[in-house]
Amino acid sequence: MTILRVPDNLPVNTTDLDLTFNNITILYNGDFLHLVNLRYLDVSFNPIHTVQSSSFNGLSSLLRLEFNGHVLNYSEASMPVDIFKPLHTLTNLSMRSDISRFYRSPLNDLPDIAFGSLTNLRHLNIDTGPRTVFKSGFSNLTKLRYLVLGDTVAHGTSFSCGLGTLTNETLKGLMKTQITYIQLNGCSLQTFQRDSLKYLTNLTDFIMQGASLMKGDLQNIFKALTVFQNKSMSTVSITNLQSDSIYIAVGSSVHLKTLCPICVSHIDLDSSDIIFLDLQGVPLFNCPLIKCMKSINLRHNRISFGGLSILSFFFVPFFSNLETVDISLQRKLSVDEALSVHHGGHVPSPILLPLFLPPKIKSLNIAGISSNAGPLWDIKFLNGTNVQFLNLSYSGFRDFNHTLIGLESLEIFDLSHNDMSITSKTFFDTFPNLKQLRLNCVQFDNGFILQHGKGLFGQLKKLENFDLSDNDLVFLPSDIFSSLVTLRVINLAFNNLITIPDLTSLGKLNFIDLSHNSFTTLGNNYRKMLDKTAEFNNGLNLSLLGNTFSCDCESTGFLIWLEETSVKLDGGNYSCMDITGQMSYTKTVQTKWKAFQRYCVSGFWLIVSMGGTSFVVVTLISAFIFIKNKMKLKLILLRMIGQNIYPKKRNEFLYDAYIIYTDSIISWVFNELRIELETSGKIKLNLRDRDHVPGGCLADDILEAVRDSWKVVLILTEDFLKSDLAYFTMCNCLSAITLTTPQRLIIVIDHQMRIPTNIDFLLEAVPQRNIITVDIEATHTHFNYSGLADIILYEETSQ
Repeated sequence: MTILRVPDNLPVNTTDLDLTFNNITILYNGDFLHLVNLRYLDVSFNPIHTVQSSSFNGLSSLLRLEFNGHVLNYSEASMPVDIFKPLHTLTNLSMRSDISRFYRSPLNDLPDIAFGSLTNLRHLNIDTGPRTVFKSGFSNLTKLRYLVLGDTVAHGTSFSCGLGTLTNETLKGLMKTQITYIQLNGCSLQTFQRDSLKYLTNLTDFIMQGASLMKGDLQNIFKALTVFQNKSMSTVSITNLQSDSIYIAVGSSVHLKTLCPICVSHIDLDSSDIIFLDLQGVPLFNCPLIKCMKSINLRHNRISFGGLSILSFFFVPFFSNLETVDISLQRKLSVDEALSVHHGGHVPSPILLPLFLPPKIKSLNIAGISSNAGPLWDIKFLNGTNVQFLNLSYSGFRDFNHTLIGLESLEIFDLSHNDMSITSKTFFDTFPNLKQLRLNCVQFDNGFILQHGKGLFGQLKKLENFDLSDNDLVFLPSDIFSSLVTLRVINLAFNNLITIPDLTSLGKLNFIDLSHNSFTTLGNNYRKMLDKTAEFNNGLNLSLLGNTFSCDCESTGFLIWLEETSVKLDGGNYSCMDITGQMSYTKTVQTKWKAFQRYCVSGFWLIVSMGGTSFVVVTLISAFIFIKNKMKLKLILLRMIGQNIYPKKRNEFLYDAYIIYTDSIISWVFNELRIELETSGKIKLNLRDRDHVPGGCLADDILEAVRDSWKVVLILTEDFLKSDLAYFTMCNCLSAITLTTPQRLIIVIDHQMRIPTNIDFLLEAVPQRNIITVDIEATHTHFNYSGLADIILYEETSQ
């Protein structure tokens, strides 16, 4: 229930009073008369249109007044001149409202006499209109330090800046104040005159974020700041500046000579459409800006650093107090650079290139300053002993078979989205104090990591956070992390991993991300290792989302582990292929656990009972038969105990065969294979480029096509094994072989392909009859299409 006026029965000792979001329209005389101990009062978001002259009588101790969301029109009728006289202790006042209500009758004059009574005020957040001028009454606010005129938020509601002009007279009434901070965020200024800030003689912080200039650009604001030459300022923040100048298409140039006489500690020019830094005329030995600057942010502009004169780099050592530099993510308007492609191998450095840094620099972010920075050099950083953060990501660097020295104190290093396919085995040895290493999508060679992974990162004894995500890694050395005993977070997401490195030596490990890899199960050795790590570390968080697991009888241990492990999983419910070859979830299988267990256990006990007659002979024969005809044998045995499971028929599927191929043989598939099998042989085929909806998820398309097809014909070529989804496709082809479809997979091998050993698991699971070797380039004379058609049409008998 909302109240209509200030309650009159509040305790005398009340110190904080919140009356927000009620329906009070008038503050009456004496409403707060007895609240002499009140320190904080918030009457925001009431439709207050009138405040009577003695409304605040009694508030002799009030320090802060929040009066936002009102509907006062700032006239003497709504705000009498003596309204604030009782508030001689007030230090903070916020009076912001919806300025759109002033469009017909602009708010130009604030009641300066009324505000002039607040002689102890330090912080003022006030409404303004398009041509508001602070008149002489505000000169009584001699202790005022903070002035907020720009966009602000109160109780989750935004209030916009109404100021439309900043002339030489706008702030004149504030000349006797002690304002050190002014905020003009979001102001849309038609005018920004050069001497508009000259009356704020004590200003140290100029904040103007998300504002816009109808005339002029960034340089106009710099010229207005020249009134503070030979003075010190803490912060100049002009970010996301919008300009309606006719020169907007070419951006702004920043002439540092303009700001040179001002001693500014922190400069933030983020997203201000800067295209050029002009250092011409800057007095190198007599520039307070260069000597005082501690941080500079130029990110999200359009600066081309390649266009700077080489003389510019001689300025670097003179920034004697500079600690933080951010020049990242420069937006170039160059099509050629955006379309550039990296080429070439290792390029030796002719010399050890010296690179000067400011003597106190701690943080350097140059991410994304180029899309093709090219080969790295052997570099010696001078004055780099204090550098703790270095970001070179998204910059198109390649050929890391080089050495960077002079950054021994570096703690955070980001090389993400560069090309590290060529990397020196000792590249990271010169960064012994690294705590965070980000190597997301750096195109590591898997063979190189397998052979040199432990040595490559072995010297990072203090590493805590390690990101190796999105690198197409299939295997990692089991001991790659063994010497990194301080690791707390490991990110291996978005790879193709099927193994997990040893984690038992990582006593501080808290989280490992294995999401979106190629795991179909976690073997007993991995489960024990994860449990041991969780026990030793008093907890372990593990992410497995995005992997498609196998929910068959062989995965029973894994399914039980998901329910019982002490490892903290990311939900514990993962997609999987069930025993029928259908997509399901691990939780779904667990809810039908008894039926699943009966299904898996029955075959085992039947084999045990039959083996009693002749243990040795029957065991050997059974093993041989089971290995060669695993699915068929299971089917026969289950029928013997009354399980009515029969092979699926061809007419139960939408397609007769799903053909899996790569783009390199698409012509043969459509011009020969399709004609022989489909046109002549009347076999209905599922072809990716004809039957799948363009733009869909490739993994989902594969799963759906396997499910809808009677047989799956996998054409193994060199290009297929190099594809991103090769391992995923082979695993799902194997998952298609079930009790009801034991002869489902047919493999066609290109005669010219060298068969790698890591696909033995696939070939061993397919009967020899279903494996065909052919020279694809000479298929019109050598390929036995009728033989392939017979295999596709072959149906298991329900014997």
